[in-house]
Amino acid sequence: MQLTTSVFNPLALANSAFRKGAPEFILVLMATCLIGCGTKMPLPPTPESVPFSGGDTTYIHLAPDWTIHNGLPLLDPCDIVVGQDGVAFVADSGNNRIVAFDRSGSSITGGGMERLTDLDSLEAIGQDEKLNLYIATGGSQILYWNQYNNQVGVQAVLDHFVVYDTLTGDTLNLTFGEYAELNLASPGRYEPFDLALSDDPARLDSALGPSLFYQEPTGHARYRGVAGGPDETVYICDEYFDQVTRLILQYRNLVQLSDGSFGFTYYGIYDRPVATYGTGMGTTIDPAGIFIQVQGGSHYIYFAQTDGNFLVQKIREQAAGDFFSAFGPGDDIMDLNRYAAPRDVWVAEQYLGNNWIFVADTDSNRIQVFTPAGDFLMYAGEKDSAGVLLFDELSAPQGVSHFEGILYVADTGNHRIARYALSTDVENIPGE
Repeated sequence: MQLTTSVFNPLALANSAFRKGAPEFILVLMATCLIGCGTKMPLPPTPESVPFSGGDTTYIHLAPDWTIHNGLPLLDPCDIVVGQDGVAFVADSGNNRIVAFDRSGSSITGGGMERLTDLDSLEAIGQDEKLNLYIATGGSQILYWNQYNNQVGVQAVLDHFVVYDTLTGDTLNLTFGEYAELNLASPGRYEPFDLALSDDPARLDSALGPSLFYQEPTGHARYRGVAGGPDETVYICDEYFDQVTRLILQYRNLVQLSDGSFGFTYYGIYDRPVATYGTGMGTTIDPAGIFIQVQGGSHYIYFAQTDGNFLVQKIREQAAGDFFSAFGPGDDIMDLNRYAAPRDVWVAEQYLGNNWIFVADTDSNRIQVFTPAGDFLMYAGEKDSAGVLLFDELSAPQGVSHFEGILYVADTGNHRIARYALSTDVENIPGE
């Protein structure tokens, strides 16, 4: 069914914005849609805490671990990402699902979470500032699912804009994509004055996802890592072609949410590789995990790889398409003998303020922590036994994330999410 609506403010915004050839209309609507999006959950007390490592400042293992979601035990959790609202998404690969926890460790259900099931061969997840959750399933596709749209609900999808052609005097029905394309070609020529929405169940279901975000043309790619950038970019790690690739976020369609506001659906288009095959700095073999950061006007890409020489790297984009290593070969983080198949990397820019770098050193069963300059700081996940470090607390950890004082680890071999806090922060963790 098509539901025709009368003239309203978004159309006026579309008219003025597309006349300028810029997406202000989209940005204003997005800002409207994200108002009040998500609330932070309080962190509970930690009744049992076990210290690890030596020295004045260590990482403390917080209890309890997260092992069950909605009654079903986690099985081989391979990645974790904590979004800006404090919700922790876990790629529960052994159960072919993505699950979510609040900061207390309680299972989050409803809000579209039931759609994140039957996801075979889960490899990695990432999230951006628009609450798009990106999903890599080990093949040549990247899926996405929007957290906010699912929480609020979608009641209608844009079928077409009704626009006036100021040159010919004709009235046209244009889809979202057609309108954007024609307006970019002829700014100001097409003026929207009405729109038609559809409440067809199939279209609503498709808008809620998860749905296809990007398809590599040859079908050979094997995506093992994905991260949403802070500037409408998405980065993917491709094991088959040995590349880290950048995609550009595009708006696919307009949706009306159940609260009367408007949101969007998305897709990605190929932009360029940021790292290609090689054994030197700034090149990659078997990239696996990735994190994106914009700091001081510079664009930084951190990635971990399971082959080659420099297994954890940080590269910066100095000019469009020009990427350079931000670490030197003598930095601790670039030590050729430091890791065993690291699978993930995260930068704790939200809370620590000093951009500590966390590496899931998978086959060494530990997390390594570095300063922004790449100097080694400490481990998380080790025991000190008579002066000897034992790395048997974690088992093949594949994912790592950080949010407001808490380090989260997808402890794959132990089928759990383990959490850590600095010994100096345990009594003053945000949210308690």
